Amino acid sequence: MHLRPIILLLLSAAISCKQVYNPPAVKNNPNFLVIDGLLNGNPGGASTFQLSRTQNLANDSTAYTPELHATLTILGNAGDTWPITEKGNGAYASAAITLSHAEKYQLKIITQDGNQYLSDTVSILDCPNIDSLSWSQDDSSGNVHVAINTHDPANNSHYYRWTFSETWEYESELKSELQLINGRIALAIDSNQNYEIWQCWRSDSSTDILIGNSTKLSQDLISQAPIATIPRGDQKLSVRYSIYANQYVLTPAAYQFWQILENNNQNLGSLFDPQPSQLIGNFHCITNPNQPVIGFLSGSSTKQLRLFIANSQVQNWDTTHTECNTITIPQDPNDLTYYYYPDTLYGPYYYSSSSSLVISKRTCLDCRLQGGTTQKPPFW
Repeated sequence: MHLRPIILLLLSAAISCKQVYNPPAVKNNPNFLVIDGLLNGNPGGASTFQLSRTQNLANDSTAYTPELHATLTILGNAGDTWPITEKGNGAYASAAITLSHAEKYQLKIITQDGNQYLSDTVSILDCPNIDSLSWSQDDSSGNVHVAINTHDPANNSHYYRWTFSETWEYESELKSELQLINGRIALAIDSNQNYEIWQCWRSDSSTDILIGNSTKLSQDLISQAPIATIPRGDQKLSVRYSIYANQYVLTPAAYQFWQILENNNQNLGSLFDPQPSQLIGNFHCITNPNQPVIGFLSGSSTKQLRLFIANSQVQNWDTTHTECNTITIPQDPNDLTYYYYPDTLYGPYYYSSSSSLVISKRTCLDCRLQGGTTQKPPFW
């Protein structure tokens, strides 16, 4: 998940003259650094981070602004350092490294404008296993809800955060025997990959802030914490669905940071919306101490668990069907690979005879046009 909050800079209006007051900070269009990521405490784990820039209230755009060409380094208090490599679009990741739970660490960032940022030192916390992922279908709405269950026998964790990725299999409306490649008609099965263009898989990652705590309980136990909802009829459960949950542990200060951000988003809608309070994390700008930085560095081992749900397991899951009319056009029997229909929204479906070709809308024939890929995931 990318942390992309927008700082709310309060506007006020004088009631007597109804003149809007724009504070200087709004006019100056602040461009604060936003840091989202985790020091991965698993042996041989990769630590990943996402860097972006804020927008102010005067700019109602929700466009994501990645921070490019920054230099990131993990600093250990024993003197060890580990570089972090830029991956593109504001993403950065370390190599597979092992961070000691007995050592403390900082993250140093040098942005391309020369500013330097440093986090407070943090320890690597131990994370308990995820006990289970469960799901249920709501009787009234028909929506499917996924929940997570965990506990810490050592009674040390108490504050949790979760993220997840989800993958689902889906099919196009029509199972085409043919496809277009560089304007020519070819079989829908590729000789190398052996894929068919009507069967696809698509993936996405969580964007909501998912946190929970057990501080009011006699046990360090999280039971049925909701993490995902699939609306009834959604494509995600048209064939088969998988959710892969990640769990890690927070300090009380980190939990408070995420809780404030979660409350802000409940009031205003999403991470893209203006935030009603400035978020104070544990990063600091060394070159300009008065410059705010948004983000909270945490260190924790992580635990994962996967859950599958099939369409046959849910009730009354009628996905929305696309209108898919067909047209029969003449076809040159001497060159069955030649395709000349001028409307690019259509593509070849099947040959009805040696001189006739049935066509339909490409969105009905090729599942890849809905954002997926024909490459089956290795865990499927």
